[in-house]
Amino acid sequence: MARSKMKLEYIRNNASRRSTLRKRSRGILKKVEEISVLCGTDACGIIYSPEEDVPQVWPQPLDARCTLTEFNNLPELERTRKMTNHLAYMQERLNNLTEKVVKGENANNQVEVRAMLYEGYSGSDFAELSAHEVWAVGNALDELMPKVFEKMRVMSLSAQAQTGGGGVAVGPGAAPAIPEVGPSTPAVMGDLGSSSDGGDSDEDD
Repeated sequence: MARSKMKLEYIRNNASRRSTLRKRSRGILKKVEEISVLCGTDACGIIYSPEEDVPQVWPQPLDARCTLTEFNNLPELERTRKMTNHLAYMQERLNNLTEKVVKGENANNQVEVRAMLYEGYSGSDFAELSAHEVWAVGNALDELMPKVFEKMRVMSLSAQAQTGGGGVAVGPGAAPAIPEVGPSTPAVMGDLGSSSDGGDSDEDD
């Protein structure tokens, strides 16, 4: 059966707290020994307990003192380059959690905007949306339309390459202007039809 995860908070029960300290202290010092042996590096561990007058030390106190002296003789920049404390650790955790929350909110906003876009595509007049939501939909469209036109352009070029014909103009304003038909504008179809007739009349002449 899997062991339940312990909640990371102060243990108020005295007996339980002392038992946890003994067990965790042995485990931590054992990990220090394993790191030293497996990686061939100098390491030491010192754990103070309010219940004991002498701290728990690994390895022997004399060896641990030598390791600490060697560490203290390093330049300050080298000593503190990868050093952390409880406050720095909690600040890092807080920053990571804040970043996750912001990412989650952005993802939720994107889902909501997509849902509103779908409602507009289905015929909604956006009457129930707030001003902020309308602006969000507008910004989403501004970001989406260039991608749509670029995709259409690529598809047009691909079709042109396959058929060897002329490409299709794609993009805002790409549609050709339609001439107005009026009294002063010749009928295009009439001109096309009369061209063949005119040729025949020349031959008759």
